[in-house]
Amino acid sequence: MTISLGFLLVLLVFSLLVGGAIGYLTAALRAGGERESLRADLARTQQELLRNEGARARLEEENEGLIERARAEGSLLQALSPIAHQLGQVDHYVRELDAKNAQQFSRIATQMSNDAQVALQLRETTASLNAAMRDSSVRGSWGEVQLRRVIEAAGMLERVDFDAQVASSAFVTEADSRDRDAFATQGVSSARSASSARSASSARPDVIIHLPGNTHIALDAKVPMSAYLQAHEIPPTDLDRAHERQQLLGAHAKALRAHVKTLKKRDYPADFPNSPQLTIMFLPSEALLAQACESDATFLEDALADGVIPTSPASLLALLRSVAAVWRSAAASEEARQIVSLGRELVDRLSVFVNHLSKLGAGLSQSVTAYNAAIGSLDSRVLATYRKFDSLGENAGNLGDQLAGSYIDDQLRSSVLHDKSAFQDPNSSTRSG
Repeated sequence: MTISLGFLLVLLVFSLLVGGAIGYLTAALRAGGERESLRADLARTQQELLRNEGARARLEEENEGLIERARAEGSLLQALSPIAHQLGQVDHYVRELDAKNAQQFSRIATQMSNDAQVALQLRETTASLNAAMRDSSVRGSWGEVQLRRVIEAAGMLERVDFDAQVASSAFVTEADSRDRDAFATQGVSSARSASSARSASSARPDVIIHLPGNTHIALDAKVPMSAYLQAHEIPPTDLDRAHERQQLLGAHAKALRAHVKTLKKRDYPADFPNSPQLTIMFLPSEALLAQACESDATFLEDALADGVIPTSPASLLALLRSVAAVWRSAAASEEARQIVSLGRELVDRLSVFVNHLSKLGAGLSQSVTAYNAAIGSLDSRVLATYRKFDSLGENAGNLGDQLAGSYIDDQLRSSVLHDKSAFQDPNSSTRSG
């Protein structure tokens, strides 16, 4: 606490005033005859003055101590000024950081608000989709769309590798018709015979997959899923409705089993006796097949025994890519057969050509032999006598020189022309035999 010099002066003036007042009172008491009481008051006043003096002395000491402390604090503040400057920078940085945090919190709040709106829209869309999926026609359209996506992912072309919503009669050949009629006549199975005797135009699978060798596989994409959707409306954590959920999942497995029986009665493979005797039942979700197998352990085994193959998108994609591989293998085999056929045809033609060439060589050999014999006879018989006519002129001598060296060497011909076996078809003996 600091006591200024003015305050001390005021205190001194106050003390003087008090002393004057005391003197005035003393004079008044003397004048009034109350000397004793004034003395007592004066004594008390003097004591009070002494106490005030002591207080003033203490205040002066305290003031001097405060001044010294202020000087020490000033030097301390001067020494701490760099720290104060750094603290100011830290405070500025903290303020900027707070401002950035406020902006980020504002952005996060905006993003959370947008996410809440998106979640609300998603919930509404899911509800509308759930309501739409309860309609059998919508479920069938969704299954067909999923099926087309899987087929396109497998790289198959419509009207080339498969046909959609086309009667199976469009692909029934005469051989298939004969085999189907023969199969129906044999009476192997009454249900199968009755199905085979139906009109071929009545069978219209969702998709017909074409295989090499004019064979086909029917694919069905309409599966029941109402019970499955109702079961998944019940959360797995809802223990009160857990039994109801299990019943709905069991009903889903029973519905799929009934659909397998329906496909068995339709008997799509009956129109293609020479094709694989199976029907593909496409389920547009992996969970549909997994849940059915979980609820009914024998579902898959019984379906396979009935000639129906339940397939999910992943397994169907693998199957279709296997079909594409079979097509490539069949194309390669067909090209190999064509190459073998062309090779055999080329060998046959080369054999005929070499035969003609051999006959030509034999004719040329006979001509060369006759020519050489004629030249030898000319040289040994005609020119021997002709040379005796030297008197006929210089041309007579040159005639013999011109004919000299006119022999043809028949040993220069290639031995390949005589080797007819080099161009013979290695399978000719087998074919002839």
